[in-house]
Amino acid sequence: MNFRLAQLRKSHGLTQQELGDILSVSYQTISKWENGISYPDMTLLPQISQYFGVSVDALLGLQPLEEAYVPSNSGKEEYWKNRLSYLQRTRKILWNDDYMKFLVRDVWKITEPVTVLDCGCGYGFMGMLLMPLLPEGSSYVGLDFSKIMIETAESIFKEQGINARFIVSDVMEYQAPTQYDMVISQALLRHVDNAYSFLEKMITFLKPDGLFISMECNREFEEDGLFIKGLEYDKLCQHDGLVKLWKTELDKQNRDYSIAMKMPHYLKGIGLKNIACRMNDKVTFLEPEQSDYAEKLECIAKADHWSNEKSEQETEADISYFMNHGMNRKEAEDYCRKQNGIVIYLKKHAGDVALTKANGYMISYGWK
Repeated sequence: MNFRLAQLRKSHGLTQQELGDILSVSYQTISKWENGISYPDMTLLPQISQYFGVSVDALLGLQPLEEAYVPSNSGKEEYWKNRLSYLQRTRKILWNDDYMKFLVRDVWKITEPVTVLDCGCGYGFMGMLLMPLLPEGSSYVGLDFSKIMIETAESIFKEQGINARFIVSDVMEYQAPTQYDMVISQALLRHVDNAYSFLEKMITFLKPDGLFISMECNREFEEDGLFIKGLEYDKLCQHDGLVKLWKTELDKQNRDYSIAMKMPHYLKGIGLKNIACRMNDKVTFLEPEQSDYAEKLECIAKADHWSNEKSEQETEADISYFMNHGMNRKEAEDYCRKQNGIVIYLKKHAGDVALTKANGYMISYGWK
C-alpha cells in the first residue's frame, strides 16, 4: 500500500499533532500510519479522504492524487546533457543504409548538390548517414541546443572529413542567415511541446521548391513492435497505462505521442506539395549465432533502459511520475514490473536472447 497521508498532511501545512487533533487520535498514531506500522480503521478512511478532498483510492495510493502536474522535460537542454550514449545506441539500430540510399536516389531523386539543415541534429547521425549518399558538393549544417552534442559532432565529422558546420541553438530561437535545399529532423518533434510550432519554424528555413523531411516514431507502433523469445508477446505489448500517459502529456503540455501519424496532414496544411509518407524498413532480428550479437544486444538494452534493474526506491519514484501523468497505481506498477522483468530475463539469458524489434519510424516529406 502507498498510503498518501504524510504527503497530504505536509501539502496542507499540518503537523502530526494538528492532524491528530482533527481526527481525534494522538500524533503517535498519525506517525505510525505514515510509517506503515499500522493503518487507520476502514471507517476512518472516508473521513480522512473527505477532509483532504481526495478519493479513498487516491488516499490509499491506488489512483493519482490531484496534484500539480510535473511536465516531461525531454524537450529541454538539461535532459540531453548526459544522453549522448543513449543517442548513439539508439541510432545504431534505426536504419538500413540501403534504404536511405533508395530514398535519396529513387524517391527524392536528388541528383544535384544540396544544402542540408538538420534540426535537432544531436551528434550528427543523419549527416553521417546522408552525406556519403548525396551528390558531390553537397553541404550539411547541424543545429542543436546541446553544446555537448555539437562538440561531439564536430569531432566526429572532422575525423571523417565530411563537409559540415554545426550551430548551438534552439530551433525556435534560431535566425537562419540563409535558406536550405533540404531541411530534416529525426525524432525531434516527439520530444517537444507544441510540435506544430516547431514544424512551422523549420519550414521557414526551406528554400522555395526545397524538400522537407520529418522522421518520427509512432509510439503505438513502437510498443507493439517487440517480441522476445521466451516471453509472452501479448504481455510485452500491453500498454493501456502508456496510452493514458500519452493522452495526459498531450492535454497538459501539448507533447504529442502521435505526431508521426499527423505529420503528412500538417505538411499539407502548411502548404507543402507532393506530400508522401513511408515507413523506415529497419527491423532488428537478433539471435545468438550472429557475429555482432553481443553488440546488438547491448545497444538494444541501453537504448530501451534494460541494462539495470530498478531499485525499490527508483521504482517507487517512477510509479509516482507515471501516476502524475495519468496512470493509476496498478498500471504504473504493471509497467515497472514488465520493464524490470525484461531486464532480469535479458541478464539471465545473456548468451541466448532472441528477439525481433520494429521501431515504427515514419518518414513524411514534401516540397515547398
